[in-house]
Amino acid sequence: MNIKFSSEKVGRVAIAGHVGCGHCHSLNNQVQDDSPGLSVVLSLFQKATGTDLTIADFRFEGDKIIAVLENGGEGYGSVKRIYTQQEKAIIKRMIGKKAINTHTVVLEEFGRIYGQGVMETPVAVQTAIANAALNSFSRNYPEKFISTVEDLEGNFGSIVGTILDINGIPTSVLGTVNCTEGGIGPNEDLEGNSPNHSKKEIIEALGMDKLPTLIIEAMIYSGFSKGLTETTFFVRGDAEDDNPYAVEAVVEAAKELGITCKFHEGAAKRVKGALKANTEKVATKIIELGEKLKVADLSRDKVQIISELANVVSQDCGGISFMSNTLHEEIGGAGMIKRTGAVINIVVTEEYEAENPIPYLTEELLEDYVKLTVGSVEKLADKAEVATNHIVNAN
Repeated sequence: MNIKFSSEKVGRVAIAGHVGCGHCHSLNNQVQDDSPGLSVVLSLFQKATGTDLTIADFRFEGDKIIAVLENGGEGYGSVKRIYTQQEKAIIKRMIGKKAINTHTVVLEEFGRIYGQGVMETPVAVQTAIANAALNSFSRNYPEKFISTVEDLEGNFGSIVGTILDINGIPTSVLGTVNCTEGGIGPNEDLEGNSPNHSKKEIIEALGMDKLPTLIIEAMIYSGFSKGLTETTFFVRGDAEDDNPYAVEAVVEAAKELGITCKFHEGAAKRVKGALKANTEKVATKIIELGEKLKVADLSRDKVQIISELANVVSQDCGGISFMSNTLHEEIGGAGMIKRTGAVINIVVTEEYEAENPIPYLTEELLEDYVKLTVGSVEKLADKAEVATNHIVNAN
């Protein structure tokens, strides 16, 4: 694997990976580590630069926590409520760890992560580490990386990209942190290769609005897990809405590498009104529980109702709050420009979930993810002409 900076102005193909800080739970009991996309991108950036991503320190300034890396990179996260001394002690235990698998690093110390404002401190810490990791590259190699910050109201995630030479193939590579002030869980309107707001300029500068793209996504437990006997990579892409050549590239690369991978046809299809309908469904649950609480007299009833409400907020709401309803109809749940790409996930087994109710990326799995990504780049480059024509010649 030979990865270095490219002298080209734009790539022949592209990679986009993000972290949704705190986006751990969703509808229908789906649970995920939503950081592998950024982990893969950071690994590629690190291979090109040799940058050390060791965490050197944390600083606390009011509601902010600032992560400082050995290389000088810095990033912050924030909370709604003041940090306890015990939380500060837990956070300090992360010094010396690597800022690559941001979800795993935080999960190892806090034990659990919930978004939607339920566990704001671990979300804020993940945010700080992820922002610091991307800042490492834009700070130390300003002539090689282009960067911006999410300009959505309440968001402040780093967005950093460059052109890498991956085994001789010029590749536009973009990393995104989706995060929200207060550690309340991410607004992910700018995930994937979403060409909106401040991200639009970088997407266009890297040529990614017209490049066949691999969208590197989460490690999940979901309905896809049923029947699996081993942790499996899944590739998704609708034949019309997405790029079938990108799907083919991933399938071919996995087969050549001996990595278990399945193509889930139709799983990425855009469905008009889908997120709006789910939002209404969750809202109805909350209203019903509110009505029950309003008339409850006994403490035992109120405790039970509030517990059910907490479940809805801490889990189901993660499946509706992550993206705007109308935008979801255009770019789907992975934030993908139509006809440009395919989405790759890691899917765990039911047995895995029974022991690990919150999935987490290991160094070994990350290594496989990087191998699959690089192999897919090679296969996609061979199909670049037809894959690009599929994008630019859309009716």
